[in-house]
Amino acid sequence: MADIEFTPLYPWCLSPHKPRTDRKTARAERDLYREHFRHARITRLPADCPPWTLGQDLGWTVASPITLTMTPLEDVDIAVPDDEDLRTVSRRTGRGEMWKRGDDWIATSHSWPRMFDYRTPTGQWEGMFLPNGGGTLEWRLGFAARIPDPYFLMVLPLDPPLPGLQIPVGIIGAKTVNAMTDTGGISIAIRPTHTLTLQRHQPIARLVLLHPDSLRATATHTGAP
Repeated sequence: MADIEFTPLYPWCLSPHKPRTDRKTARAERDLYREHFRHARITRLPADCPPWTLGQDLGWTVASPITLTMTPLEDVDIAVPDDEDLRTVSRRTGRGEMWKRGDDWIATSHSWPRMFDYRTPTGQWEGMFLPNGGGTLEWRLGFAARIPDPYFLMVLPLDPPLPGLQIPVGIIGAKTVNAMTDTGGISIAIRPTHTLTLQRHQPIARLVLLHPDSLRATATHTGAP
């Protein structure tokens, strides 16, 4: 059986937890209606549906390690030539925050991503949120994961999705996942679509261990079209 290992890297992080459907409480409510009310019933209990419960209990739930308010990120990708001043280029974009990503820059109109820079073991400050362009950010969650080769780790949104926060589906190979231990741990992509406030411990996404056969699978279509 494949196993995934989660390791907290910072005191503030929250390791993912395994969701469990509370069948006992659901069945107790159903039985309460049957025993004490004339008409009210729970005719079909989701907790008694194996496909539904397997889907609810799949993978591990990722929770927000902080309480914060997010707003949509208006960003633009720009270059800063060597002979030009960074502040001058920033003013031209009409956006006050500049983020170095590779050889170029991303300019953003909001500064809330800088509010949660965290201290590393070496005493340096790292950004918890890094703009990725297109209104998305990389969210560093502060824990490492180790999965066996040749598995993959899939990032999924919640079901139902969290209002105001898009979680793009992503699939990360074992080699990359395990290497993240040395680069600050697991991060996921997010895209705020309107202003929202998240609380510490609030679920934001799901992680699922994916077998490589799922990516190589093919389909055969038989019968009439």
